[in-house]
Parts: sequence; structure tokens; C-alpha cells
Amino acid sequence: MNATRPKLSIVIAAVNGPEVLSQTLNAIDQLAERSQIEVVVVGTESVNAQAVVRGLHGSFRVVLGGQLTEGIPRLRHRGVMAANGELIAILEDHVDVDKNWASTIFQIMDDPTISAVGGRVDAGQDGWVNWGVFLADYARYIGPVEEGDHADLPGNNIAYRREALLAHADSLAEGKWESWVNAELAGEGHRLVSTNHMVVRHCKRFKLAEFLRLRWHFGRSYAGMRIADLGPLKRLVYGLGSTILPVMLTVRATRLLATRDIPRFKLAKCWPLIAVVMTVGAAGECIGYLFGPGRSLEQVR
Repeated sequence: MNATRPKLSIVIAAVNGPEVLSQTLNAIDQLAERSQIEVVVVGTESVNAQAVVRGLHGSFRVVLGGQLTEGIPRLRHRGVMAANGELIAILEDHVDVDKNWASTIFQIMDDPTISAVGGRVDAGQDGWVNWGVFLADYARYIGPVEEGDHADLPGNNIAYRREALLAHADSLAEGKWESWVNAELAGEGHRLVSTNHMVVRHCKRFKLAEFLRLRWHFGRSYAGMRIADLGPLKRLVYGLGSTILPVMLTVRATRLLATRDIPRFKLAKCWPLIAVVMTVGAAGECIGYLFGPGRSLEQVR
């Protein structure tokens, strides 16, 4: 093992502006394990990443030349390929890490049979729109998440063993999300573990129209990737089948959220917005199945 290699590299694609990125990096700087961590920030035209990291502590590396038109997965791939850590974590540029975040990763990954660990995502903003968007977007990863072996891990709160991620980093380079990487790892028999002790808080504030636009583009890009190798007839079948997605996704999210640590009044208050978000995302998926992803991945933030 390289003695100079950091124990953990954290890869962050800077796409949402300097304010939220600064908050995320400041939270990382407060970790007790900071001396063992390298932070790799992939800069884009929307953020002067070099200016943001100036004055912060610990090891930072800025990868220049990223373009928003590449899409977040490809930007993350740039960071992954520049990372030196024994472990490589992926975070969004608008989350706060809990004080036990890194220590949890180190403790769980001490088991050499585990290739990846993911945690839970908590809400970091108040307000009806912020809560409704958060509940719709992160239903699967709101606590309590499943403890132990589990392949469905959040792409904005996950850490991989270096060699496992690099073996499948081509998926990111192709514009695919971490869920593709996780599925490939699980299919090869790798252990992926979920825990409630590895926590990030989602701190980006949303305007409703902005988020619905992002949700539509995410749905289209996701569906387009899923059917990239299918013929026209199968695409049509998927597209027609997606017409039931608004109801199916809303019901699934509602049942799942009912098992989470969310006040029932807040869930009921946000439910209409959850239904709207699911419907808009399903509409994007329908277009993606029928006509492919277009350039929607470039719009996802």
C-alpha cells in the first residue's frame, strides 16, 4: 500500500454554485479524520472551485476543465480518476456530513469483504417546497434505512473500495449514475452495505418550477439510458407502460415514507407535492423511453 495515499478521497462535482459548495466543504473540514481525507472538487463554469477551497484546511485537489454539458456522472468520473484514496466517496455539492460520517466509513470498510457502504440522507432545509421535494426525491434513503447488506445505496452518500469502483468507473464515464455501478458490483458478488450511522443532510433550497424541470430531465435521461440498447418496438412497450408510473410511483413512495421517521402531519401536508413530482418525473421517463435521453442529462443538477 502506498504510504502517502490518503485513507479516503471525497469526489464532488461542483455544479450548483459556490455558496452550497462552501457549506459542504466547511462541514468536511470539521471532521476529526480530516488529516486522512483528500477532497477532489471537479470545477465547472458555474463555480470557481479554486477560489472556494482557498483558505480551507486539509488536502484539496481541484480538477479543472469540467463542463456542465458533460452531466454529473461524467464530472464525477473525472474526480474518481484523479482521486488517490484507498477508499473513494461520492458526495453532492450541497450536503452537510455528520460528524461521525468518516469514522463510520472507516469502521465498516475495515471489513475487507465489503466493497461499498452507503448511508441515509436527512433533510437540511425547512419549508413546504423543500420538504416536499426532499421526500419525493430521497424516499428510499430517508432514515431509518435498511441495516446490513443492501445494494440500493444513495449516489450522494456512498463510499467504495478503490479497486471496486475503478473496475466499473466506465459506467460513470458513459453518463450512468452510481446505481449502475452498484448493480454491476452486486451482480459480481461484491458486498454492498447500508447503515444509518453514515449521515448527510440535503441543504439545497429549491424553487418548485426549477425542481420540476430538473425532475423531468432526470426522468428522461434515466429512461433513455435504460433502453439504450433496445429496438423501437420494445421502446414503445416501455413508453406505453410508463403511463401508469404516476400512480405507481406515488403509491410506492407514500408506502415507503410511512415507514420512515417523518411526522404524519408533515407527510400528509407534502403529499400533493410528492404526487406532482412523481407525475412530472414519469412524464420525463415516458419521453425517454420513446425518444431516448436527448440532452437531458446535461440539465440535471
